[in-house]
Amino acid sequence: ILGEHLRICPQGYTCCTSEMEENFANKSRSEFEAMMKEAGRSVQMTLTAQHRSFDGYFQDLLNKSEKALYDAFPNIYGELYTQNTKVFKDLYSELRRYYRGSNINLEEALNEFWTRLLERLFKLLNPQYHITDEYLDCMVKHAEQHKPFGEVPRDLKVKATRAFIAARSYAQGFLVGSDVVKKVSQVSLSHECTRAIMKLMYCPHCRGMSSVKPCNNYCLNVVKGCLANQADLNTEWKYLMDSLIGVADRIDGPYNVDTVIGTIHMRIAEAISNLQENKDSLTAKV
Repeated sequence: ILGEHLRICPQGYTCCTSEMEENFANKSRSEFEAMMKEAGRSVQMTLTAQHRSFDGYFQDLLNKSEKALYDAFPNIYGELYTQNTKVFKDLYSELRRYYRGSNINLEEALNEFWTRLLERLFKLLNPQYHITDEYLDCMVKHAEQHKPFGEVPRDLKVKATRAFIAARSYAQGFLVGSDVVKKVSQVSLSHECTRAIMKLMYCPHCRGMSSVKPCNNYCLNVVKGCLANQADLNTEWKYLMDSLIGVADRIDGPYNVDTVIGTIHMRIAEAISNLQENKDSLTAKV
């Protein structure tokens, strides 16, 4: 029949009615959107799997360190530990909150831990004295100078901060990437894009050439036109991926997560031992 009624396909002789053309247009759009979602889904699955793998690995490191502390400290330190269990639990809770994205200052959280630990342990190590709050305040103010725990607090703060920042950035990078892919693959197609896809995929059907496939360059031009906005993200996407690789190098570098996070309990034990050894000289100085 004459194709004067066609609004998308060429208006020569045609096999399609207006309704058929509209059906083909809807079909081509839904098929293209489905292909977009499928392509995005595979990338999403990769990023989500990477996040799940790293998150499990990191949480396991932290859990093992905390469990090792709970298992060993009661036997080693007795009341020094049992009367201060909450201080240690609070530290690991704060570390987890920071890793999960809470807006807390990690350095301040670590400083608060050492301050609370110093005040409580010093009292327990000197039961023969009545230690006032003013005395403790004085001791805390001069802790940086007298180093009651040795170099452990400063060293751990530097290393743990770098390790946790790297780990949090790495985990969040995968989530951000997955979210971006999801949103980009669900962007609705423009009117011009819908018409171009219809011409590419189903207009040949209306001319009785359903078996004829469009040439490769034609396909590429249509896809590039339809996905021009997504293509604009390419530079930023490459920057995100390069950043993730850079963070991965830091995680495995001199302040690697295994060494720092997996030995937090050992560093705390080292610090408590330093305090026990320095107790008399610290008391004299304060």
